[in-house]
Amino acid sequence: MRALAAAALAGVLVAALPATAALAADPKPDIAVTSAADKANYAEGETFTITVTVKNKSSVDAKRVHYTGGDSEGVDDVVYGELSTGFDLAAGATKTVQLTGKTNHVAWQRGYGYVAFELAADNGEANDADNITSVRLMVAGAFDDLGGYVFQGESYDAGWTPQTPGVEGVKVVATSADGKTKYAEATTDARGLFRLAQLPAGEVLLTFTAPAGWKILAGENGEYDHTPALVIADDSDEPQIYVPAKKVPVSSPSASPSASPSASSVAPSASPSAGPGLPVTGDNTMLFAVAGAVAVAAGIALALVARRRRVHLQA
Repeated sequence: MRALAAAALAGVLVAALPATAALAADPKPDIAVTSAADKANYAEGETFTITVTVKNKSSVDAKRVHYTGGDSEGVDDVVYGELSTGFDLAAGATKTVQLTGKTNHVAWQRGYGYVAFELAADNGEANDADNITSVRLMVAGAFDDLGGYVFQGESYDAGWTPQTPGVEGVKVVATSADGKTKYAEATTDARGLFRLAQLPAGEVLLTFTAPAGWKILAGENGEYDHTPALVIADDSDEPQIYVPAKKVPVSSPSASPSASPSASSVAPSASPSAGPGLPVTGDNTMLFAVAGAVAVAAGIALALVARRRRVHLQA
């Protein structure tokens, strides 16, 4: 009896193995999606259209490709159309669909709105890396100020309190996110406070130039002198940016040129009427001059004595 039961169980397992292998080998569609807005900029309340390109990259037909979820900000009345109802997509095929909506006041305040969403097929998804897409909708027109502190700290994650000493004299420049367009410039006061006026809403890049003896610790690990920031119109006027800076040794100036030789080692300049002077050779020229004078005097004396002798002999 036990032998029959064991044989029956073995038969069930053997029968199940092909089915399991078939399930494991069953391929799934691979949905890839990209999207693009119809305009580069929008006004508040303007209707936008996003063109969505869906491609089935696998060799398996996709059944009812449809919107499964997503996120959005700064937009209203988004209509997904065929992405909501779904559509079949043959292996290797591509389909283009559209969705619409309107920008709202939040997009105007932040300088942009966005729509992000995910697609999938009823018969599965082979690769979740490329079935998600997002579109940013730029909304120009809003401006606001942006302020912050540059304060003394030993690391990039140093904390700030109202009692934390500031770093004075740091130049702060605000540019577009790509760094190509300059918007405004300011310098920190004695508290380390700076304020940049009338920046366009949206993402900006702040670059800090510290005075000698200070190093800016901006960025994720304090390795940079710049940091991104977001300008939101109608937002609080309170400072929003906090960047630490630490004291560093001041670089020594380069060595000054060697001092000129002292006056005692340089022959005095001759006056214009003195004629050319003797070259400086390091020899004691004065001693030679004196010796020469003595020799000349001795020669004159000998000549006089000899002359007297000739006169005496002639007499």
